[in-house]
Amino acid sequence: MKTVYLVLLAGVMTVCAACTTAPLAPPTTNVSGNWVGTWQYENVQQGSGDIRGSFQQDGASLAGNFNVTGPVLNRTANVTGAVTGNDIILNEPSTGRLTVSGNQITGTIITGIIDGLNPAKVTLRKQ
Repeated sequence: MKTVYLVLLAGVMTVCAACTTAPLAPPTTNVSGNWVGTWQYENVQQGSGDIRGSFQQDGASLAGNFNVTGPVLNRTANVTGAVTGNDIILNEPSTGRLTVSGNQITGTIITGIIDGLNPAKVTLRKQ
């Protein structure tokens, strides 16, 4: 019985350790301001369009409001996420990781539309 208890305890500790996440690196960039650019689904036949909006950054926390053109369900997107190092981690309503390099942001986001999840490449330039 003691052996079973120890095995269960070890299993729970392993699962708990696996659930912890490493802390995010502090931001090395500030993306507050107006941004414009383009997006394109990785499956090109699904479409592409323009994107225009702004980010507001407070420390590592990020929020933004963007207008999107092209074959999308929502023409406006209120995004949230975090800045870690020179990366943006988006978590709502789309997820993804974008990289900031000077006055340009590039990366891939995952959007959910009627037929499933669709990766899209994004390029933004600061105005």
